[in-house]
Amino acid sequence: MLHITPKASIVFQEEWVERLRALAVEEYGVFMRDTIYPALSVQDRKVWHRTQISNQDLFLAVKAFK
Repeated sequence: MLHITPKASIVFQEEWVERLRALAVEEYGVFMRDTIYPALSVQDRKVWHRTQISNQDLFLAVKAFK
């Protein structure tokens, strides 16, 4: 799970974390658009649209994931 806010989270596959770790933060937008977003459920897409997570925030979360 990727916890966007205390009340909002989305299912986030570990495979995506590994692939994001190999990318520069500048490449996150394309990866999100082409790979992750199409795989999200309708509910997870709604959560994603309601939040304002930046690529930098996602980068830091990916780097902190163990």
